[in-house]
Amino acid sequence: MRNHRNLLIQMVAVIVLTVTMIACQNGTQKPSSGADEVLLDSCRLTDTTSFVKSNGERCAIYADANIVYPKTFKDHAATEQLQRLFAAFVLNAPDSLNLEDAMHATVSNTLHQYDFVEQWSNEDEADEEADAQLVYKYNTLTTVRVCYNNNDVVTFCKNEVVKKNDKTTSETNRYYSFDLTTMSYIDLHKLFREDALTDVTQLLRAQLLKQNNVTSDDQLNDLGYFNVDNLTVTRNFCFSDKGVTWSYLPGQLAIDAVGEPNILLSYDQLMPLACEGSILNRLN
Repeated sequence: MRNHRNLLIQMVAVIVLTVTMIACQNGTQKPSSGADEVLLDSCRLTDTTSFVKSNGERCAIYADANIVYPKTFKDHAATEQLQRLFAAFVLNAPDSLNLEDAMHATVSNTLHQYDFVEQWSNEDEADEEADAQLVYKYNTLTTVRVCYNNNDVVTFCKNEVVKKNDKTTSETNRYYSFDLTTMSYIDLHKLFREDALTDVTQLLRAQLLKQNNVTSDDQLNDLGYFNVDNLTVTRNFCFSDKGVTWSYLPGQLAIDAVGEPNILLSYDQLMPLACEGSILNRLN
């Protein structure tokens, strides 16, 4: 009888342990592989407005945002620092706004990009406004995600899509990286020597030729790269296990039909150009 009781206790213990493990795995916080790790959360926001133009055409604007943001890191002070950096650079918010207000402002600000559209403000005609035919519908979607989170570096990508009458008119990706050891934005001077940027530019140009299977700028021009002569090392880059990728917005380097050219340079290519104390040393 005693043996049966002990066996029952052991079975219950195994069940409790299994349930506990499943609960941890299904939680919002993934197991930490290091002492300090950025824990993330997400937020979805939406807003809308509409108006009637003086010619009777009705416009409706829908703004949505899906934002992954840093929820906690290390301690309270470090969390505040990282959230301020996130709000300032990723959300382009002033210092006066906290993170929650900055996320709301991201949505409301996208509505104001249509302020140039002539609006009808005659309140006496409100009923006619409600009945007016919808002629223009604008949708803006802002998505913020994490594309790198390792070696005390975290990189966020902000994707912005604009549609007019359900047809995509523009899409952009912008990248923002932060050094978690110094709690600062990672700019070019934290990667390369100042005198090495010309060499980085040449590597980018050579890689662009290689990945398009061409050997000259003229051939790139034929493919739609109209601005190769002005190719520069920009701040729009992200990290990966393979190296650093530069992304160029539509119309910046090539015609819109080409999209956003991405150029990857390996760490082995970039290390000879690294500055003293470069973050590349940590990632390579």
